[in-house]
Amino acid sequence: MKRLDELTSPVEIGKYYLVPTVRAEWSCMVRDWPVIGPKHNDRHCLGFDHDHYHIDPRFVPEFSCYGQFWRLVGGSPIMSRGGLNPHGLPTPVWRRRMCKRLANPELGVFYELASRSPQWHCHFREWTGRRARRSGQGWMCPHRNVSLVDQAPVDGVITCPLHLLRIDAATGVVLPPPVIHEVVE
Repeated sequence: MKRLDELTSPVEIGKYYLVPTVRAEWSCMVRDWPVIGPKHNDRHCLGFDHDHYHIDPRFVPEFSCYGQFWRLVGGSPIMSRGGLNPHGLPTPVWRRRMCKRLANPELGVFYELASRSPQWHCHFREWTGRRARRSGQGWMCPHRNVSLVDQAPVDGVITCPLHLLRIDAATGVVLPPPVIHEVVE
């Protein structure tokens, strides 16, 4: 069974992979949650100072207590019990998980919310037009250097699951978000 960081092509629904997981509370449950990318903060542009991980929605089953499950997965960090953990979050542990879906199906909802936020405008402006780096396996998102090889392109575009940058699958150029409304900053 392959680890996500060893893949040379996108994940497939119904297949098992070794996925980085972090034991923490998210959406009313403590468990080993699949996470994307490195532990990080989003001080620059997004104004979120706390170290966090993002949930990988491809490997999370649906539960009724999630409430706004997809919106939270799309942009909210995972933190430990009681909010922010003063001792920090643990290092991810690789665990066997089945791929349930190829991407977050509510990306359009998240882009619409982000389009009304000056912080997200700053983020998208900073990265649009830059070129992703190509590793031996595939494109790497220029923002947090996250491998995109396991992400399936849709209409020739790979969306970085960490902070939603859209990368042209052929050229590696970061594209503007699909919807941006003018925001008074």
